[in-house]
Amino acid sequence: MLSKLDKIKIIVGYARVSSREQAVDSHALEQQIARLKAAGATEIFQDIQSGSKDNRPALKELMKSIGEAKIDEVVITRIDRIARSLPKLRECVGNFVNASINLRVLDQEIDLTTSQGKLMLNLLGSLAEWETDLLSERVRHGKKYRRDQKAASESYPWGYKTVKERYQLNEAPFLCLISNRPSNFRELYHETDITKLNVLTVKEIARDCIDIFLDAKGATRALKVIFQKYGLAKINHKRNGSDGKFHWTVTGFIWWLSNPVLCGHTAYMQRINLGKGKRKKNQRENWEFIYNTHPEHRLITDEEYLEIQRILKFNNKKGPIANPEIDGTNSYREYAYQSGLVFCAECGSKCITKSAKRREGGMYYYFACRYAGMGCKNLISTRKQNIEDALIQTLVQRSQTLANELEQSPIPQGKSEKLKELESRLDALNSIPGFDPDLENLKTKVRQQIEEEINPFISDSILNKSTEEIIRAGNNLAIWHTLSPDDKVKIFQQIVQRITVQNKEVNEVILKI
Repeated sequence: MLSKLDKIKIIVGYARVSSREQAVDSHALEQQIARLKAAGATEIFQDIQSGSKDNRPALKELMKSIGEAKIDEVVITRIDRIARSLPKLRECVGNFVNASINLRVLDQEIDLTTSQGKLMLNLLGSLAEWETDLLSERVRHGKKYRRDQKAASESYPWGYKTVKERYQLNEAPFLCLISNRPSNFRELYHETDITKLNVLTVKEIARDCIDIFLDAKGATRALKVIFQKYGLAKINHKRNGSDGKFHWTVTGFIWWLSNPVLCGHTAYMQRINLGKGKRKKNQRENWEFIYNTHPEHRLITDEEYLEIQRILKFNNKKGPIANPEIDGTNSYREYAYQSGLVFCAECGSKCITKSAKRREGGMYYYFACRYAGMGCKNLISTRKQNIEDALIQTLVQRSQTLANELEQSPIPQGKSEKLKELESRLDALNSIPGFDPDLENLKTKVRQQIEEEINPFISDSILNKSTEEIIRAGNNLAIWHTLSPDDKVKIFQQIVQRITVQNKEVNEVILKI
């Protein structure tokens, strides 16, 4: 049995590189390990992480072994392998000293058992921290220069690529759908020209995903359609972008839809550095925008962006209850527009939606105060149909009031300038002699525009009107009762501020006017 003096000295090494690419491509990690073993290390602790991160798993394991006095000496190649900040370096050195464990640094020939070694260690630690600060400063200056040059960000959203530091739509071929394959696809087995296979480009797929969302009116529902259409399985990837992978989570898909790059703009300061390699998303109002940096390469129009944000905002407020099955005619259930608009007149809290079975079959739906019986005296629920009837009655009455105000106004209210322009255009077209199919199609289009200007409810042009214009146009019950659930979501959310209910009755309808 060996005496204490004859005990075998246990030497371990610690190696670190900042990235996996460094470890593989430059063999930096392999070289460090070889040097540590040559210096006598019998066990190697290794991390592939930035030196600014203090929670490196192998370093934590090494510190744990030091605390348990399982080793006698630690060997590293350079001082910045173990820490890049002076406080962290001092913490590690303190652990070594308290445990009577030596630290040996190969490149600087430092030995912690000497006073000169401890002094040199602190000096080198200060230099490592200074070097880190210089690097951070260079990065900040580099990013500011890129912003001044209106350059594209280093990462880009799905559907795009960067060419000469500018965003461009990615028209590279990506995949072929079985449903789109040509009838002679077997003959093309050895064909090198993949365009003959009706291949879809990245840009086309990205645009299709936007169309699917606008049709499905929900991120989860849209992703179900996208995954089914393109045969995607759930895979683990950090993000969409330059990795070239076609994948999304619901959160990632919403983030992608809201990316200003898709609208032709560039945004900086989207994330905030927290230090130690950590970042968090910055509030959108704090982003720095450069508008129209690539207008010819936009995926989404301004109108589509507003519609996307309206859908996301409404869905975030209402939850999944308002969505029917995907194969339904409408994307929203009946009364979905009431979500987030109905409040208790007694206590002021937002009401919750409930349902019950009818005796004669079917269901009826109602709103109830969430604090009914718990301090609030609003004990009787209010049916959603009654809320809708009261809302429509209020809208018709307000429309008639606005019409009366116009009649009494000393300023004559004639046709709108747009209507006059359309009628003049139609008169000019009608004056052209002869028959031309293209001319007739143009006349039909102008007539339709005139009808939409007179009655905006017959098309989506109603959404471009002000609240007052919408209410004024809805001057009879039939207009409001014939709206589809999807139309009600679009229109009522735009013109209704709040509805209060109390003991099965509608107390007040407050409009945004």
